[in-house]
Amino acid sequence: MRVLVYDSSMQIRDSFISILITAGYEVVAVKDKNNILSMFGKLPFSIAIIEADENDEDMCNILEKIYLDDRYSNVHVIVHVEDPSREFFTKMMRIGVSGFLLKPFNEKEFLNRFKLLIEKAGVKSKKLKHIVVNNLDNFKLVFRHEGARQILHGMIIEMSPIGLKFIMPPNEPDIEIGDSIKNASMSISSYKISFTINITEKIGNEYIGLFEDLSVFNSKLICKFIYDKYVEKIK
Repeated sequence: MRVLVYDSSMQIRDSFISILITAGYEVVAVKDKNNILSMFGKLPFSIAIIEADENDEDMCNILEKIYLDDRYSNVHVIVHVEDPSREFFTKMMRIGVSGFLLKPFNEKEFLNRFKLLIEKAGVKSKKLKHIVVNNLDNFKLVFRHEGARQILHGMIIEMSPIGLKFIMPPNEPDIEIGDSIKNASMSISSYKISFTINITEKIGNEYIGLFEDLSVFNSKLICKFIYDKYVEKIK
């Protein structure tokens, strides 16, 4: 299920991205409100979260165009707004807005509120699937493992917001399903990210594991990295 998000705050856009892709939604963020309609023309969306101000006539016109264009009839629009007046609320309902997220943005409550709004709007539930990126260049997983004195290096070949797939060289100590590798690390840009990886699948020398003990900051870094790679593919 693909979600378009627009907000003038980069911090809030990044929060939308990290929360939604971790929950299994595909997300495309728009930085400029004037690009919202053109993005609708490039990709199909089920939901749009759009920041609006009742004094912003340009945004009101954009929302009305979405409502009047039959091509976007299946897009459910959620407006992110601060203290809307009754007149604004009525106007938004008249042009088909499905719900409202009220400012100030609350990161902890956002996902539950979002799910409640799309459920009330009657959005047909689709199986959520985490974004997986595989266009990784020489991306290494570094860790120690029981039975091995030396530091081990795996090659990461896929990554999602909740885990990764990596390959180990031949003749390295065996890793088994159910093993928990603590103090594993990888680098994104200039940041070293540490975590625990729980092994859930093994095929030959390929392993799939889920992240644990991941800080909020590191989780957001991973989500931003995955999002940037994902957007490269759909441009």
